Amino acid sequence: MSRPALLRGGILVGATLLLLVALQDIEWDRLLQLLRTLRLPWLAVAIGLNGSIIVLWSLQWKILVPGEGSVTWANMFLVVSAMAMISNSVPFMVGQASGVLLLARYGGIGHASALSVYTMEQVAEGIAKLVVVVGLALFAPLPELLARGVQILAVVVSVLGVTFVVLAFRFRHPPAAVPPASTLGRVKHFGARWAHSLEGLRTPRVFAAGIALALGMKAMELGGILAIQQALGLDLPVGTALLVLASVSFATIVSVSPGNLVVFEAASFAAYRLTGVSPEHALTLSLLQHVCYLIPMVGVGYLYGGRRMFKELRDPQPPS
Repeated sequence: MSRPALLRGGILVGATLLLLVALQDIEWDRLLQLLRTLRLPWLAVAIGLNGSIIVLWSLQWKILVPGEGSVTWANMFLVVSAMAMISNSVPFMVGQASGVLLLARYGGIGHASALSVYTMEQVAEGIAKLVVVVGLALFAPLPELLARGVQILAVVVSVLGVTFVVLAFRFRHPPAAVPPASTLGRVKHFGARWAHSLEGLRTPRVFAAGIALALGMKAMELGGILAIQQALGLDLPVGTALLVLASVSFATIVSVSPGNLVVFEAASFAAYRLTGVSPEHALTLSLLQHVCYLIPMVGVGYLYGGRRMFKELRDPQPPS
C-alpha cells in the first residue's frame, strides 16, 4: 500500500477512534431532547447559505477562465455543481479531476486551460484558509495542532503561489499550436499551455476577484455554522464558529472518505469540545452542520448537473 493511502487510512481511523471515545460521554436522552427543540427555519437558512457556495464557486471559475474562452453561466454552473456532487460522494481527488474534465468538455477550453482554472482556485482557496485562521487568532490563541497546520499550509501556499506566478510570466506567450510528435514533447507542450493559461496570476484584478470569492465562500460556510447554532438556541462567540470552520477546513484538505464522513464530524466535534461546549451539543451541532452542507452540495449537483448529463448521454448533442 502506498504512503498516501496509508496516510488517508490513518486519518480516517484516527477520526473514527476520536468519535467512538467521544460517544462514551454522550447522554443520549439529552441529545434526543435537543433534536426535539430544533428551530427548523434556521436549518433552512444554513442549507441556503451553504448552497450559495456553489453560486460563488461557479462565478469564481468563470472569472478565472483564461483568454477569450468564455464559458456560459449555465455550463459553468453545471460543471461546478456536478463537481461538488462528485467531490462529496467519493473520496480523494476524483471530484477535482472530474471538475477539470467537465470544464474542458462543457466549457470547450481544453484540458490545459481547465487545469489552470483549478490550479488558480486552489491557490485562492489556500489564501482564504489562512485568512480564516488569522481571523480566529484575533479572538483566541490557536490550538497547537492547528497552529502547526497553519505553518505548513502557509509554506505550501507561498511556495506554490510563487512558483505558479513565475511560470505564468515565464510562459506568458502562447506555445506553438502544434505539439511535437514525441511523448515527452507533447507533455512539455501541455505544461507550457497550462502555464500560459494561468492568466489570472498575471492579472492582479482577476486573481484578487478569485480570492474575494474564495473568502465569500468561507463567509457563507461560517454563516451556516452560526445558523446551526441558532437552530439549537445557542448564542456562542463568533470565535467558536471560526475555530470550527478552520478545524473542518484543515481536516478535510485531503478527502479520505466519501463526503469526508467521520473526519468532518470529528474535527467539528473536537473544536466545539475545546471551547467548552457539552458533548451532546457538540455532536448534534457537528452532525447537523455536515448534513446541512451535504444537502445542497450533493442535491444541487444531482438535480441540475446529474440530470442534465444523464439526458445528454441518452440523447447526445454537442455541448453549447
